[in-house]
Amino acid sequence: MRSCIIFIALFTCLTLPVKVIKAEPTHLNEQIRNILQKYLLKNAHCGISVVSLKTNTPVVNYQSNDLFMVASNMKLATTATALEYLGTDFKYNTSVEADGNIKSDGTLEGNIIIRGSGDPNLSGRFYNNNILTIPNAWLQATKNLGIQKITGDIVADDSIFDRNYINDAWPKNQLHEWYCAPTSGLSFNDNCIDIIFVPRNNVNKKVSLLIEPNTSFVTIHNECIYTSEEKQHAYSIYRKPGTNDIYVKGKFWTNASQKREWVSVHSPSLYLATLFKEMLKNGGISVFGIARLINENDRISYSNKPIKIAQTISTMEQSIHITNKRSQNFYAEQIIKTLGAHIKGCGNTENGLQVISAFMKKLGYDSEEYKIRDGSGLSKENKLSPNMITTLLSYMNTHKHGKVFCDSLPISGIDGGLHRRMASLQYKGKIHAKTGYIAGASALSGYIDTSKGDRLAFSILINNFKSLRDAKKAQDEICQFLADNL
Repeated sequence: MRSCIIFIALFTCLTLPVKVIKAEPTHLNEQIRNILQKYLLKNAHCGISVVSLKTNTPVVNYQSNDLFMVASNMKLATTATALEYLGTDFKYNTSVEADGNIKSDGTLEGNIIIRGSGDPNLSGRFYNNNILTIPNAWLQATKNLGIQKITGDIVADDSIFDRNYINDAWPKNQLHEWYCAPTSGLSFNDNCIDIIFVPRNNVNKKVSLLIEPNTSFVTIHNECIYTSEEKQHAYSIYRKPGTNDIYVKGKFWTNASQKREWVSVHSPSLYLATLFKEMLKNGGISVFGIARLINENDRISYSNKPIKIAQTISTMEQSIHITNKRSQNFYAEQIIKTLGAHIKGCGNTENGLQVISAFMKKLGYDSEEYKIRDGSGLSKENKLSPNMITTLLSYMNTHKHGKVFCDSLPISGIDGGLHRRMASLQYKGKIHAKTGYIAGASALSGYIDTSKGDRLAFSILINNFKSLRDAKKAQDEICQFLADNL
């Protein structure tokens, strides 16, 4: 960041007005400055870019070429790139196959292979939150083929992606959190295990925990106890790095509501293979082999024509909707590796980011002008400018998949990260924008439908603030002012 952008309070002591490219009424500049001056975000660094899409001209620029941490606004670039290069009709296809012969007595002489496609949607998200809907369908399809015994293994084919599950730029002390879930060519339940705390009147006894899905793949070390004192209600969950040993500690108030937590798993492809093996056994199908990851020998020894047992299909449109509307980091990272696999021929993060760079080049930006380390915005090393973001938004506004892109964004007063922001009748539904937050960065970028019939592309990036609440309030007031006055 340039030294000239360091100042005591965000626009409190501005000596330069917001730069207005187009000749706008003086009150536009003054009102935006007044909004910013209301919130004393000491030592903050702010950039604003606003573009009229009706006239295709800039309206407001303030430090709009400076680079900022963008947090989850990074997902705008990821999803736009996916729409540009893969489109809405791109399909993920996960198949379950019998690699061997099925004898008349129901014995499969060989392996069952779950062939992954990088699909982030293998979960209960589209099935009334029933986590087991998809693997239960696979189990039933296996029974329908008459398979009663499997002599081989349950093999997770995750080879479409590499096995670098975690990005080096992510915070090392948060890798057990759901928002740091690992990527994988074969994923399940967002590569997390659900832990449900059940309230009971058992003071000083261990808390009752439910695990979904119920699998031996993880080991829960429960050291959390019930307390009758609400003020003592505090607990922690931690997964030891490189393992699936999960430690639950602290105290849980007996009168608290049931609470669901999500913890990322290690070796996610093996997670699904292990669970499916357990489901086969519980469903009356014997498996003599083990659950394991695919290896080179498997690829060489595949039968010429494996028997398809089942397949599960989802679309890129679904995936983009969840990525932006729910700000799901896991989805964004799966999309990055999908881009790498299908556009560059190898499903890794580096190749996926190269595709984003190619898209940025189309927008007029060379790779030396910005920095991108992941697809979700979790890394603090991602650096973009407000102008880059509004250029992207302007491009997508006229894109053939622009409606899908815009519809994936949270809507003011309605859903996603904006469901409680700008919720009054005057602004409800008028702002479609991606929120973003990591420590030290708050971002809001998207579209504003104004009272005068214009549509604006905007980006408001704030770094190094002390009050997230004030940063959000400043962003919201600016949006509301723009909606009323342009």
